[in-house]
Amino acid sequence: MGFRELADIVRSKGLSGLADLMWRRRYDRVRVVLDGRPLSAAQAGVLVLAGLSRAVGFEVETAGHVRRSRRARFLARSLGLLGVTVPRELWLSYRVHNRARRVAARAYELPGTTAAPPSSVLYIRTTSTLHEMGTYVGGAATHTSGVANGFAANGLRVRMFVPESPPELGAVEVTEIPIRRVYHLAHWLTYSEYSDEVINAATSQRADFIYQRHDLGSFAGLEIASRLGVPYVLEFNGSEIWTARQWGRGAPRLGKTLEALERRDLVDASLVVVVSNVLREQLVAAGIDASRILVNPNGVDVDRLARFRERPAREWRATLGQPEAPTVGFVGSFGLWHGVRLLPRLIETVARERPDCRWILVGGGLLYDDVSTEIEARGLSERVVMTNVVPHERALEFLSACEVCVSPHVSNPDGSRFFGSPTKLFEYMGLAKPIVASALEQIGDVLEDGRTGLLCPPGDVDAAAAAVVRLLGDGALRESLGQAALEEARTTYSWKMHVRRILDALERPN
Repeated sequence: MGFRELADIVRSKGLSGLADLMWRRRYDRVRVVLDGRPLSAAQAGVLVLAGLSRAVGFEVETAGHVRRSRRARFLARSLGLLGVTVPRELWLSYRVHNRARRVAARAYELPGTTAAPPSSVLYIRTTSTLHEMGTYVGGAATHTSGVANGFAANGLRVRMFVPESPPELGAVEVTEIPIRRVYHLAHWLTYSEYSDEVINAATSQRADFIYQRHDLGSFAGLEIASRLGVPYVLEFNGSEIWTARQWGRGAPRLGKTLEALERRDLVDASLVVVVSNVLREQLVAAGIDASRILVNPNGVDVDRLARFRERPAREWRATLGQPEAPTVGFVGSFGLWHGVRLLPRLIETVARERPDCRWILVGGGLLYDDVSTEIEARGLSERVVMTNVVPHERALEFLSACEVCVSPHVSNPDGSRFFGSPTKLFEYMGLAKPIVASALEQIGDVLEDGRTGLLCPPGDVDAAAAAVVRLLGDGALRESLGQAALEEARTTYSWKMHVRRILDALERPN
């Protein structure tokens, strides 16, 4: 169990969940695996809790070396570490917070455009959120690799500075800079401190502009662009402060400084790239200059998906050991906005008309267990394969085994407008799959109902089920929708075209 999973148990179940894990169960031994970085105060606290658990023996593994001890010695050492780490983290947090405040208070004056067509870019990413459960997954990983490869496809030299190399990169030069310290009292300070590591490594380079995916607490891209005197392109997929408050663990600590830092990033960026018109409207309403905002939906590498399109769904099912039956697919991170709570009822409704239909649900996340439990409660388990998190290539193979793919997104739970640009939508298109999707904001703009997909009102399970049944019974319609979606992906939504729009915006005079 990782530190994050343990923290989630405490947040969701409180002391009773912790008590059940630590004291109501007996263990033969407790092993703590450390990653070699300095312990945070919270991690040291977990060691103390582990020392109080009902176990016979205790082990600490660091870099493959295991140290064994009895409870008394393990607990004494853990208490000693806690006594050191708490004041140390408080002092370091104070220093890093002051650094972030100074950045947020400074006005950066950056060039608005490049002096000539750019030939090189420094791509900065400061968070390591691409890696989950042993593999690279999700839209963030796909987007990061897609944009970097898109720059290369447009003839630019691409140098990337990241904590860990993203998957599926082509002609991209990667410098991995490890995150040396993790903060938990205010976790975003991790990325503020890490920003200085990246700044020190990257400012010796030369580039025509800086590109950074917005990361909570990071100011690396802004500072590097200032030191090099080049434009700064900020990829902004939404306020992570808002996301943390609405869908995460509540308002981040030291939130006023974090909000000021996020605003500084937006106000001083030469170009802000957003994935939807809704995001653009939100930024304009917040006072960001509309002339510096580019709406640029997500994309897909159409050529890389060619091998998945070469074989029909039935052959992929045989390869994957899946039963031969009409199959519907879904991929996603099982968050609230993906509409996954609707899937059990959707599967049940389709089954009334097509009892032969099976489903493959790819991905994992917050609501995975809830969806799995509901599917079992409705007696649908034999119809459904739930893969949990799998590598991207494997996910594409599962989707290739499907006749139809669904994207049942729902409105934001707080009533605000849906601002996303689902990566799954573009990958479905790149796989030439007929799509049933919600007519929700950008999804309804990208797909044309009846030509590149079938659109349904968000949350309308009966309408979505009817569309799935219709497609399962009409092979000609499936072929027509799939091919039209593929062509749209190729001509408008490839990563090369996505990046071309960014370069064109950078080259235009203000």
